[in-house]
Amino acid sequence: MNTTFSIRVNHELKKSFLSKTKERWLEWATLIRYFMEKFSTNPDIVKFDIDDNIFDDLLKDSSIASKLEKISDKLDSIWF
Repeated sequence: MNTTFSIRVNHELKKSFLSKTKERWLEWATLIRYFMEKFSTNPDIVKFDIDDNIFDDLLKDSSIASKLEKISDKLDSIWF
């Protein structure tokens, strides 16, 4: 059974991707399917590094800090 994916990408990214696949004589859909199969078998092939400073920056936002404090207080009341 087949299904269809529909995704939105930046026009320049799409143009570049299609150009690169054409240069290598690859069908873009085949390349996407290949990636999906490989990733499904081994998701560790893709690594995303999250900068530790992002959490410090988030805590500087008073709205986020306030919400985190409310969550923490609620969890303390449930567990203790």
